Amino acid sequence: MSVIVFILLGVAVWAFTHRLFNSTGVDVAVELCLGVTGAIIAGVLFHQLAAADASELTIVVIAGAAVPLTAYRTVFREPTSRRHDLG
Repeated sequence: MSVIVFILLGVAVWAFTHRLFNSTGVDVAVELCLGVTGAIIAGVLFHQLAAADASELTIVVIAGAAVPLTAYRTVFREPTSRRHDLG
């Protein structure tokens, strides 16, 4: 697989998590960069370290994009809980 495929998979995972987390504003650019960078790093490292077929590499690239995106949203998300005043 080429780096272009890694980038496309990173964008696809970003689009999924973008819808899942309902991101807006600056988060969109940061998440896009994290998704693409994670996919490229995971894909290149796995390709260099393991002689695997395309299906295993695809799974690793998707996970490589999803992990930093999920970690970012978990650490830097805005609180979504709404308090209702009873008084």
